[in-house]
Amino acid sequence: MRLACDSGASAFKVIGSQGEKFLALVISPEAIEQHSDSLDSYRCQISSDLLHRSFVGVNGKYFAVGSLAHQKGAIQTLKPLKSETIVYKILAAVSIMAQRLDLGISFDLQLGCLLPFGEFADRENIQTNLALALADFDTPIGVFNVNLQRCDFYPEGMGMVELQQVNHRQMHGTGVTLMAGHRNLTFYATESNMVAKVQTCDLGFNHWAKTVRERTYDYDLRSLAPAIATYWIKKDEKALDRILRNKNPEFRRGELERLIDVIDRSCHDYCNLIFKWLDEHLPDRIDELMIAGGVGDVLQAELIEYFAGKLTPNPQYQNKYVIFNSSVFNLPTLDVPDEYQSRMADVYCMWKYLMPQPKIKAKTTKTK
Repeated sequence: MRLACDSGASAFKVIGSQGEKFLALVISPEAIEQHSDSLDSYRCQISSDLLHRSFVGVNGKYFAVGSLAHQKGAIQTLKPLKSETIVYKILAAVSIMAQRLDLGISFDLQLGCLLPFGEFADRENIQTNLALALADFDTPIGVFNVNLQRCDFYPEGMGMVELQQVNHRQMHGTGVTLMAGHRNLTFYATESNMVAKVQTCDLGFNHWAKTVRERTYDYDLRSLAPAIATYWIKKDEKALDRILRNKNPEFRRGELERLIDVIDRSCHDYCNLIFKWLDEHLPDRIDELMIAGGVGDVLQAELIEYFAGKLTPNPQYQNKYVIFNSSVFNLPTLDVPDEYQSRMADVYCMWKYLMPQPKIKAKTTKTK
């Protein structure tokens, strides 16, 4: 199996393939330690999708992962490093993909994984722990024995950088790829198709969502963040209705008006923080720009307006500057919810352009 993982703060995004079979998967980002006996009932739920009852056990230590972890009380948290739980999430993804690809419980694995730039130095420890765990880990469908044949790590955003390079090999100026995610903002500056500068900060979408929560009711961030994103893209008040707390119609309308006002005002503050950071770190000359990630979708208009005055005029293009996003390159539509299509672009491009593609044969042992 070839498995590509993006351990995003808002979702664990996965591409899995074996031969000509290809699947995309979005897993809720939570993971929480549990006593093994509290998970035994999930072994018997054969008719239930493994995605919603996923847990893994390694050396007697058990973790519920994804939606099951959320049911068990895990909350989305950004303070712990992703590297602290990524092994358990990868094990869960391996078992879910193995079941869907009908690979059994013993096979070879080629893995590619995106890590936050600040945690990229942890990759050797992650690989060591992962190889040991894959060799013997428990799941609701049996004990797996997986051989980690190859493991490659890349900083978040490198899939998009490679997409830009593949499509514009003749570009010899300065290209910038801005990867704007839930937790971090990172940009890569390339000179003649070589990465020349990388900068990252913690001004991801969660910064905006937390500001809104602090200035209004104590909304659940898990619900608030997507509600803000949908509202800002569609300018539809209905996107916010499902998170309102008041039941009284009059109070409810007042709450909605207050929430919209705070979202508008805090967006202005949030954008100013982003633009100030970019002003401090961007190269003086930018010939091409790629905007990617969830924030890139939500604040596309604001980011384009900001960058339009910074890009070097190019007479080949009508608007005299060059701005791309992943949709320009006609990436395939994946079998994931619509709001995740563009957010899957980084992991898809890693799978397609960065990971080697050897032929891997599955062994014959079947899952239960």
